[in-house]
Amino acid sequence: MNRATININLDNVIGEAHDHLYGANLEHLGQAIYGGVWAQMLRDRKFAGNDRMYTAPSEGLHNVHPSVGVVLPWETVNPDYEAVVYAHDNSTFYTGRQSQRISIRHPDGQARGIKQGSLYLQSERDYHLRLVLKGQGQSLTVKLGDEVWRIAQLSQDWRSYQHTFTRSGADPKGELQLTIQEGALWIGCASLMPSDHIRGFRADVIAAMREWSPTQLRWPGGNFVSAYHWELGVGDRDKRPTYLDPAWWLWESNDVGTDEFIDLCRLVNAEPVLTANMGDGSPEEARAWVEYCNGDSSTEYGAMRAANGYAEPHDVKVWFVGNEQYGNWQVGHVDAETYAKRYLEFARAMRTADPDLTLIGVGVPVDLYSHWNERVLGIAAEEMDQYSLHFYSVRTEKLAETPAPEAIYLPKMAAWHEVKGMLDDTLAVVDQHSAKQLPIAFDEWNTYVGAKAPNYIEEYNLADALYTGSIMNLCLGRANRIRYSAIYHLTNVMGCYLIAPLYNWEELYLGRRGGWVPIDTGDNPAQPAVIKMPATLVLELMTHHRGALALETAVDCATFASPAAGTMPAFDDVPLMNAATTLDADAKALFLSLVNCSVDEPMDLSLTGVEVETDVEIYCVSGASPLATNTFEAPDTVAIEHRTMPVDQLQLPPLSFAMLVLRLK
Repeated sequence: MNRATININLDNVIGEAHDHLYGANLEHLGQAIYGGVWAQMLRDRKFAGNDRMYTAPSEGLHNVHPSVGVVLPWETVNPDYEAVVYAHDNSTFYTGRQSQRISIRHPDGQARGIKQGSLYLQSERDYHLRLVLKGQGQSLTVKLGDEVWRIAQLSQDWRSYQHTFTRSGADPKGELQLTIQEGALWIGCASLMPSDHIRGFRADVIAAMREWSPTQLRWPGGNFVSAYHWELGVGDRDKRPTYLDPAWWLWESNDVGTDEFIDLCRLVNAEPVLTANMGDGSPEEARAWVEYCNGDSSTEYGAMRAANGYAEPHDVKVWFVGNEQYGNWQVGHVDAETYAKRYLEFARAMRTADPDLTLIGVGVPVDLYSHWNERVLGIAAEEMDQYSLHFYSVRTEKLAETPAPEAIYLPKMAAWHEVKGMLDDTLAVVDQHSAKQLPIAFDEWNTYVGAKAPNYIEEYNLADALYTGSIMNLCLGRANRIRYSAIYHLTNVMGCYLIAPLYNWEELYLGRRGGWVPIDTGDNPAQPAVIKMPATLVLELMTHHRGALALETAVDCATFASPAAGTMPAFDDVPLMNAATTLDADAKALFLSLVNCSVDEPMDLSLTGVEVETDVEIYCVSGASPLATNTFEAPDTVAIEHRTMPVDQLQLPPLSFAMLVLRLK
């Protein structure tokens, strides 16, 4: 039997446990937004992508693909090379610089057109279809599954057509088909959403996220932001241009922009946090974005927001000025001195639009990358409000073979020990090179084991949940210096939530290099659903059960050893337990978060330093194995259990995170 003594010092308040400690990132990557939280079911709905040109490794004279001219992942219906011509039309288009054209060369009474499959149609659901079309007066037949809608006469000018389909039965491999028998048809864009969407977002995902309600969400990146131009993502969604994102090489439809992100934050009760594009953006662009978000309707960009349907300012007060500009993987990678000088240009421009901003500069762990922190802080620290820090633990994702889960769970549970040293060393460097005690924003962190392009989905398990609880405890234990924390990432991509159905992707040559296209959902897709990964349950508990002040908390317990893995060294003396305490003085309540890394044995607890009521409420996340996780087939394998225990009989199961609610006498 293991035993731990927890000493809580009521007289030593570390600092404010800030609301911003309980947040997450949301980035345009993989299936995080499109095919994730966003309800749009069609892929490449604006027909911006490329087609397949030949069926062999090279073109030759006989390898023409039957779908040449059809933008992926759309496919042909009844192709005939002589009877019908398909083209991605770059002369006649509705949005961006391209539309899908279907031209009947030889009318023969056959219906020909395009289709998109892998649309999971659920029973007793309504689906709303919108098409922007231009034709030559002919009719169009639209099929969704086995239901048919006919447009008798297409306009010769661009026009929007809408129809709602009602499903009576389920069709996991549903198709949308658009066919004509004569003339030419241009499809400018198409949209298919379940009618129960909430301002464009999936209702089931919103419901799941509301059960956590992260206190803040950081958007739109991440690497993505360094080539993101916000003005392309506001206004009429059908008119927003699509482009190939140079950060992740995915097609970006711009359907989710500033206003949609604000909607999402309001729906889940999270504060919106934005990151300015310092990659290929300018101080003037960042200033305009601040004015769009925070200016009243008498300002140039506030008037633009009002015209887009948002009369009241979005009131976004926290902004990151750039993202990982030290990295050669980043669009707009620069040296430290250049970043610092540009930071000052951006910060001063942004504050002319709103002087009441919290601006966060780009930092690195300890003082990596040619003494980045020393050089940046020496120039720009006085005009920074917080200093950003990203750190991913273990990191085996670039190995040719991902380690087996059995080989990696101990390093995951021990990784907080390395993070602890990294945080303290980084704070020491910051203090050495900044005249003021600059708070840290620990805005990207997680384990990073097997996530690879293009979906970056990790198989997170209970060991990751214990890591998450440990990182949150570290932040609370440094609440006087760490005012912001955000796990990476919210949905699907290294996600707190796993959302189905999931795509199969194909790497294709897209212009200058290879890019990724979501092709289909396979033969046996999981039905639309959202599940919480084990770490999400920990974040729920820490967000719901917390006080405003962090207290000094010490743990006396045994240790365990962990082997080296990825970028993390071996450790011989990792404490089996770590802890943090917050205080709600008005309610006379303490919230004690505990992580028990013991694999085989429960942990008996002794509390010292406080006098509490006899009965203690305990919310516990645990499992039979460190590999326990939640899946679409078994979404509740790891769940929150609630119980009450006498304070003198406290015991936690092995492999557990627990939130104890203690009432002071």
